[in-house]
Amino acid sequence: MAEQRNIVVLGASAAGLQSTHYIMKHILPALKKSKTDAKYHVYLINPSSDWWFRIASPRVAASTTRMSTEQILFDVRPGLKQYSSSDITFIEGTATGLSEQTRFVTYRRAGASAEEALPYHALIVATGSRTHHQAFSMSGSTSTTLASVALTNEKVQSAKDIVIVGGGPTAVEFAGEVAEHRNGKPGRFRTAPKKVNITIVTASDTLLPALRPAIAQAADAKLRALGVDVRYGQRVRDASETAGRTTVTLASGASIDADLYVPAHGVEPNSAFLPAHLLDERKYLRTNEGTLRVDAAGPRVYAAGDVASYSRNSMIDIVNSLPVLFVNLKRDLLAFDAGLPDAKPKGVDRVYVREEREMQIVPIGSGGGVGAVMGWKVPSWFVWMLKGRDYMVGMSGAPTVSGESMKKEVVWTKEEAVI
Repeated sequence: MAEQRNIVVLGASAAGLQSTHYIMKHILPALKKSKTDAKYHVYLINPSSDWWFRIASPRVAASTTRMSTEQILFDVRPGLKQYSSSDITFIEGTATGLSEQTRFVTYRRAGASAEEALPYHALIVATGSRTHHQAFSMSGSTSTTLASVALTNEKVQSAKDIVIVGGGPTAVEFAGEVAEHRNGKPGRFRTAPKKVNITIVTASDTLLPALRPAIAQAADAKLRALGVDVRYGQRVRDASETAGRTTVTLASGASIDADLYVPAHGVEPNSAFLPAHLLDERKYLRTNEGTLRVDAAGPRVYAAGDVASYSRNSMIDIVNSLPVLFVNLKRDLLAFDAGLPDAKPKGVDRVYVREEREMQIVPIGSGGGVGAVMGWKVPSWFVWMLKGRDYMVGMSGAPTVSGESMKKEVVWTKEEAVI
């Protein structure tokens, strides 16, 4: 009987979903043709059967009348039905452990108390990251995220004072959506009437630090036109809730009272299940920044997306790194020799080169925004066209879940080929 070699993907994140579809469309057929001594099976493990298109979450979190949850919540299972059940299994469960010595992952199915173990021949860790405010991401159950969205919507609608902490894209986008929803759009020569006090608090001296100061200043001006105040150089020391109001205490000793307090600063990697020695000081999975392998975990282990140490938690990093992952995964699997299981494939690996040019698009309300593409500042109408209309749901959301985004195979060079 042929040996079964499992290819396990942990996490139905944007990186995990695209990796799974790519393996099914391009790598598994090549393995079936070339490696007749074994049977390969793909497992995708994720805490929920749904995928939350987090790029659009600032608009949904502001109000589902601006964009509904149904538009950005996708069931991953229909997209997997195009493949044979003898080739792939989706498990709704949470990863609980990894042993690089035995090459097993452990997980707990949704609603179960007992852990199960699964051996892997190849492993992709793509468990992503989580935000401090649950409406912006989904790292657990669908119901938890939807409940956070509903509560945030309710408070946005009734609040007189709103405090948003953070100066990155999520904070700026959410502030813009909330301000436009409550205060309305500004006129051509006037600011929107301030019906609610909306304050952004950031420890930085600028908004959107990945962009040049002139673009950050344009973002500030657009927010102020919508009735948003920005406090720079202010770090939050504490936030305590009493009787439905939150007191936000700053490091300076000043405080702000809010009906709605939204921490929109940074993310944390979903890496608690991983052995501590595989993580860096920020709790990200230590990843070879060139090959995207997790060298310390042994052969054929990779990291993709926000959980990996190479990532800056941006979609552009995922888009640019996946072709590297796919080529090196294919090289490793096709070159595998059971007699020399730890041998490296012949030829050269593909190497990931991080994009260092300005690459960030930030809608501020539904009318436009600020940003840069490949180092070029783009006008507000371009931001609206590319992202502000529907936060890329049609362009990126549905194709990711269906696998349409992975229809084209990444062609390897002669130097990369192993057969």
